[in-house]
Parts: sequence; C-alpha cells; structure tokens
Amino acid sequence: MIKRAFLSLVCLGLFYSCTKEKPDIHTACELTATGTYVIKWETFPSMTGNVKIYESSKTDSFDLNSPIAEQNISIGYKNVLPMPTNKRSYFQLVFNKEYSVITADRIIPMQKIFNFRDLGGYQNRHKQQVQWGKLYRSGSLAMANKHDITTLKQLGIKTVIDFRTEKDTHLHPSQFQAEQIFNLPLRGNNYNVFFDEILSGKMQRHDVIMYLQEVFYFLLENNSDYFTKMFDVLLNEQNYPVMMYCSLGQDRSAIAVALALAALDIDQETIINDYLLSNELINYHSLVDNADNFTPQVQETITALFRAHRETISYSFNQIEQEYGSMQNYLEKELQMTGKKREKLKELLLYK
Repeated sequence: MIKRAFLSLVCLGLFYSCTKEKPDIHTACELTATGTYVIKWETFPSMTGNVKIYESSKTDSFDLNSPIAEQNISIGYKNVLPMPTNKRSYFQLVFNKEYSVITADRIIPMQKIFNFRDLGGYQNRHKQQVQWGKLYRSGSLAMANKHDITTLKQLGIKTVIDFRTEKDTHLHPSQFQAEQIFNLPLRGNNYNVFFDEILSGKMQRHDVIMYLQEVFYFLLENNSDYFTKMFDVLLNEQNYPVMMYCSLGQDRSAIAVALALAALDIDQETIINDYLLSNELINYHSLVDNADNFTPQVQETITALFRAHRETISYSFNQIEQEYGSMQNYLEKELQMTGKKREKLKELLLYK
C-alpha cells in the first residue's frame, strides 16, 4: 500500500513537471539620467529563486556564460551599468535557469525626432513576446538631425513606411533615407480645418474627442488598400527592421500599429496603452504657434486635439467589433490577413 502510494506521488510529480505552464513574466527596462538601466520584473504566480541578467548589443545573441548581474527574484528589480559602447543594449533575464525573457528600453532617445519607440516586448494571449529591434513607430523624420540619423542607422532600420500625405512628404521631406521607403498616404481629415472653430470657442474639448473618434474610424474604413500593402511589407522577412511613421506618430501610424499588434494577438488593453504612451513623448504645447496667447479653454481644446485619448481608439475597436464581429474578422475580410498570413507574421515578429 505504501509502495503504491509512493509510486502515485512520483507519477503525479512527473506529470506536474511535464505539464506545468511557463509563468507569466512581465519586464520593464528604463535608462535613467545617470546612465544606468533599471530592469524590473513581475512573475505570475510569484516565483522564488534567482534571476541572472545578460547583456548584448544584438537581440538574438547573448553570452550565457557571463551574466552582468544576479538578483533574488522576489526583489523585483536590479540597477545595471550598460556596456561601454554607443550601441543599444538588450538584456536577457533567466529565471532559475529555466525561464528566459528578453527586454530593452522601449523609448530610444532622439533629439529632433519625437514619439520614437520600439514595439518589442509586448506579450500576446499565448504568452509569446514581440521581438525587440524588429518593428518601430515614430513621429515625423523631417527634423531629424545628425544624432538621430546616426541612431536610426545603428538600429539597422532597413524599411520605412510613411503614412503622410503626398503634400506632407513634399513640404517636409524625411532627413533619413532608408534602403526602402513605402509611401502609403492614408486618407483622413486634416486637424487644421477645425482651428477656427476652436479659436472662436464653438468647438470644445468634448467636441474634439468625438471628432477624433470619427477620424480614427474613418481611417480604418477608408484605407483598406493601404493597410493591405502595409501587411505585404510586414510579411516580407527581407524588409526588417521596419519603422512606421506619420506626422505626430499618434494617429495614422497609431492605427497601423494597432492593426499590426492585433494581427499578432496582442490584447486590446496593451494596444491602447501603447497608443497612450504618445502623451509622454510629445510636447503638445509646442505644436501650435503663440499658444500662450490663447485663453485657457482654447489651450485645453487645442491640446486635446493633438493628444492620444483612450476613448478615441477604444471607440474604433468597438465599431469594428459591432460591424465585423471581431478584429480578426476585419483583418481577414478587409485586409486579406488570413489565418495563414497571421501565422507567418507571428513567425517573423514573435520570439519562438
């Protein structure tokens, strides 16, 4: 009887060890003003033990014989010094020699380019992580200086997708010449058409948000040809790394990024949070001349016109759900992103 019970426990233990799922591991990495990185992590369920941290200037090559730091998992963070090079740092965290996650600083410092960031690290519903250094989003490259262009070259960006209008690309040409440039001028309203109504007080903050909701949904409904071409670019392995941008990086490129992340099965809340990150990276007050001379109400309304609002993008998601049943149905019906194509995109952009 005792022997039988012992064997049952052994079998149960073996079954558990073979079937237990990888824990949910969330990481964040931030370069501080002092030049050090703060690397944070959370595990669900909570883990005990040790985490080793490795550093590399490449996203897919780490020397696992030489950790740069170790920490107790329960502490949840570690300050580390980067390599003494001008290259970007990526970090691989290995938990208890069993579970591995790659992380990096999402925000890459630029001088004249705003709203530039890496879309790596986001985790989809299947706990698969978007690869770092493959897909970027940004505001206009028209003001890029020597430092910014050098940074873009160091990142190895090969392909640029420009969603600005032909007029914008002519009046404000990009200062960065990638190996491949795809101009996909998304159809949509120009924000400037409402300045007179805002200055006169006829259009206020709540009116602006309602207008932006319609703008975003208009972008989705009237640019299926361009979004299909965008996915054609993203489905070609030879095009990476890819950067997508528009004037501010928070409307046309925001919709494009949302579609790309949705095709990777990234959840809606994560997509919305990435969209809202633009508010931390754009000085909206500097976008309008003589803004200090406007009344507080007008200043608030103009700021609202250029800011990212949760209601804006969530409204678009809700409209898609109502009309198509799901975002995946929209992707397949309107953008020809079949299940087979989505699986290929995942192969290209998700860690194995």
